[in-house]
Amino acid sequence: MQRPALFIAVCFVIGILLGHRVEVSPVLFALVATAAIAMGYALYRTRGTDALALRVCMALGLVFAGAFWYAVQVRVVPANDIRRFCDQRQRHVLTGTIVRSPDARARFTLVTVDVDSISLGVAGWASRESPGMATATDQAVPVTGRLQVRLNSDIDPGRYGDRVLVSGRLRSPQPARNPGGFDANTYYGSRGVYALMSVRDARSYRVTRRNTSFTWRTGVIDPLRNSIDRSIDRTMRGDSAALLKGILLGARRQLPEDLLDTFRTIGLAHILAVSGLHVGLITLVIHTLLSVLRLPRNIVVAGTLGVLVLYAFITNLTPSVIRATIMAALFLAGRQLDRQTDTVNILAVAAIVILLIWPSALFDLSFQLSFLATYAIITGYPRMKELLPERISRSEKWWARWLRDGLLVSVAAQFGALPVVAGTFYQVSWMSAVANLFIGPLVFLNTTFGVLTAMTGPLAIEIARLFSAANALVLFAMIHLSKALSGVPSALVEVPAPSTLFFASFYGAGLLLLWKPDGNRGRRTRQGLLALSFLLFCYNLLPDRSLRITVLDVGQGDAIFITCPNGRTLLVDGGVRTPFYDAGARVILPFMRAKGYRRVDTIIVTHPDLDHYGGLRAVVESVEVGEVISSGVGSESGSYRAWREAIDRHGIPYRAVAKGDTLAALGDVRGLFLHPDSLFLSGPARTNTNEASVVLRLSFGAFSMLLTGDIEDKGEAATVRLPSSLKSTVLKSPHHGSSSSSGTVFLYAVDPEAVAVSAGMYNNYGHPSPEVIERYRRRGAEVFRTDQGGAVMIRSNGRSWDMAYFAPPRPLGPTPGQVVDGFLLTGKSPRSIFR
Repeated sequence: MQRPALFIAVCFVIGILLGHRVEVSPVLFALVATAAIAMGYALYRTRGTDALALRVCMALGLVFAGAFWYAVQVRVVPANDIRRFCDQRQRHVLTGTIVRSPDARARFTLVTVDVDSISLGVAGWASRESPGMATATDQAVPVTGRLQVRLNSDIDPGRYGDRVLVSGRLRSPQPARNPGGFDANTYYGSRGVYALMSVRDARSYRVTRRNTSFTWRTGVIDPLRNSIDRSIDRTMRGDSAALLKGILLGARRQLPEDLLDTFRTIGLAHILAVSGLHVGLITLVIHTLLSVLRLPRNIVVAGTLGVLVLYAFITNLTPSVIRATIMAALFLAGRQLDRQTDTVNILAVAAIVILLIWPSALFDLSFQLSFLATYAIITGYPRMKELLPERISRSEKWWARWLRDGLLVSVAAQFGALPVVAGTFYQVSWMSAVANLFIGPLVFLNTTFGVLTAMTGPLAIEIARLFSAANALVLFAMIHLSKALSGVPSALVEVPAPSTLFFASFYGAGLLLLWKPDGNRGRRTRQGLLALSFLLFCYNLLPDRSLRITVLDVGQGDAIFITCPNGRTLLVDGGVRTPFYDAGARVILPFMRAKGYRRVDTIIVTHPDLDHYGGLRAVVESVEVGEVISSGVGSESGSYRAWREAIDRHGIPYRAVAKGDTLAALGDVRGLFLHPDSLFLSGPARTNTNEASVVLRLSFGAFSMLLTGDIEDKGEAATVRLPSSLKSTVLKSPHHGSSSSSGTVFLYAVDPEAVAVSAGMYNNYGHPSPEVIERYRRRGAEVFRTDQGGAVMIRSNGRSWDMAYFAPPRPLGPTPGQVVDGFLLTGKSPRSIFR
C-alpha cells in the first residue's frame, strides 16, 4: 500500500461520520470493529498482504473504530456532566477555572470555564444588599464540563487560571433550527463547549481566587502574545496595525467592518484567520533566518520546530495551524533524516493525529477548509499543470512561472473548498484566484516584516520601527489593492446551499479527474463514472415542481415561507423584531440565502402584532418584494408605522384583502382568503387584531393547508360558516396553540391530518396549551411544534405529501446515575484542544 496513512485517515473519517449520523451503542461499534480486525488478521496469516478481503476487513475495522471513538468521546454523556443541567428554568451557582484567556469584544467578553461544582438552586447567593459576596451553597455537587460565559463588558472577567463563581441559567448550544441557520451545537461542540450562560449583573460573577502560579500558558504563551501585540502597537497605527495583528495572530477584533467585507468579497478572508498559509510562511522565514546564521542543520530544524510549536499555542491551536505544524514537523524531520516524504501521507497523518485527540474537529469549518484546500493543491496542481500546453507548463520565464503556478495553486485550493464555502456562507468569490496572485506575495512580505518586528521589538525598538515602516508600505498596497479588486462587479456571487447530491457529484468528479488509470479498461471506467457524475450534477439542477411550505422557527411568532411549483414565492408573516433579536435578519434572510431565493413575490401580514410583522422590515430592505397584502387593519404603534414607511420607501404595492378574495399567478396552487369578513373590518370587532387575522387556505391537487394567523374563538366561529371550504390536510395552529383557540367545532370542520404549531422555546405564555395539543391528538392529527423540532417542512406533489422537522428533537442520553453498555457515566467530559 503506497499511502497507508491516507487509507487509515479516510476510513477513520467515514467512521466518525457514521458515529455522528447513527445513534447506537458504542459497544456495538466496538464489537464490529474487533470482529473485522480479527478476521483481517486471520486472512493476513493465511493469505498474506495482497488479499482484497484483507483490505476490506481492515477498512471495516477502521471505520467502526472511528465510529466507536466518536461515540465514546461525544455521544456518551457522564452522569455528572454540565449538559444535564441545561435548559432548566432555575438558576444555578457554579464554580470553576478559566481555561482560556478571556476574549474581549466591543460590548461583551467571552470567558471559558471548566466547571467542577454546581448548586441545584440559588440558596446562599449574594443578596442585593451585599453585591459581590457570592458563596457556594451547601447543595453544591461535583460536576464536569466546559462552560462559556458571556459577560457584559463592564464586568471584570479575570485571567487564565483564575477561580470564578458564576450564577445564571444554563443553556445548551442549539443545532440549526432552520435551513440556513447557525448550528451552535456543532460550532461549540467542536471546541469542547456544551453549556452557555449570559451574565449582565456583576453580582452574578466573581473571581474568587487569582492565579499566581507559573504555567505554560501564563508564564510563556500569554507573555509572548502580549509582547508581539505591544511591538505592533508601538511601531504601527490604524488599519495597518489591525491588519498585521489579524494576519500574524488571527486577532480581527480591531479591524473595521468595511475592511473585513473587502477581504470577504475577494475571497481572502482566510488570510485574516491564522491558517496553514501563515505557518508555511513562518516556517520559511524562521528556517531561512537560522540558516543564514550558518547554524548546524539539526539546530536549524529544532529551532524552526520550536518556533512553530510556540506559534501554534499563541494562535490558540486552531485545526488548520495544528495541521500545518504537524506537516512542517514531519517534512523537516524527513529532510533531517534524509528520508523521502510523501506530502499526501503527511497530510493524512496530521488528520489522524487531530481526530484521535478530538474527533469532533471533523465538523470544524477550519479543519474542513484546511484539509480540503491542501489536498486539492497537493494533488490537483500537478495534474492541472500536466494538462497545460507544453510551452506553458515548461516555460522557465519568471513571470510565466509566477502567473502559471500562482493561478493553478489558487484555482486548485478554491475548487477543493468550493462546496464547503458555498454550503457555509452561500457566497462564492470568483475573484479569489486572481486576488491570490497579487495579494499572496504581499502576504509573504508582510509576514516576514511582521516576524522581524516581533523579534526585534522587545530588544531594539528603533530597528523594529524600520521593519514596521517597510511593512506599512506593504500593508498600504495590500489594503488599496484589495479594495480595487473588490470593486469589480459581481466579485462575490450568492449561491444556494449545495445538496448532498451536489457534494457527491462534485468531489466524485474531482477524484476521477485526478485518477490516471492504466489500460483501456481503466480509462473506459473513468469515463463512465465521469459521465455518471455529470448526470447526477444535472439532475441536481432540475427544478422542484412540488409545493413546499416551511413553517420557520422564529421563536414566539409566525413566519411561513411558501414556494409554488411554478416558482412563485409567498411569505406569510415575519416574526418579531426587538433591539436584541430580528427574526427577519436572523432567520428569514439566511433561509432565503440557503435556498437561493432572491425575491419574495407576495408578503402576507395576517395582523398588526409585532411578532407577526416585525421581521418583515429586514426582508423588504434586503430583497426584492412584489407586493404586500394584509386585511387593512393597522396599528398606531411606532414599529408598525416604521414597517409601513419601509413599504412606501421601497415602492412596494400594498393592498387589503377580505373573505372571498383569491391569490392569482400561483399556477396549479389555489389561494382563497376565508377571513376576515366585513364584521371584523369595522366596528368594535376591528379593535381585536387577533380575531381580524387573515385566514388563507392553499390547495394543490389533493393537498391543502389552512393558515390561520392568530384567530381565536370569534374568528374561528366566523370561518366555520363555510365548512366545505375549511377542511384541510394540514392546519397551522391558530394563535400559537393558545387555550383561547382551536375550539372543538372549528377542529371538526377543518379535520386536519397534521397540525403545525409555531411557538417559542420556553415562552412566557404557556404556548401551546397542553389541552389544545390533546384536542388535536384526539382528532387523530399528528402535531409538529417549532419549539421542539425547529422549522416544520411540508412538501406535496398534489397527490401525496410529507411533513418533517428540520431539527428533530433528540434526547441528551441516559438519565443521571445510569450505566450504559458497561460505561460508568461519572468520568470527565471530552475536552477540545481547539479554541
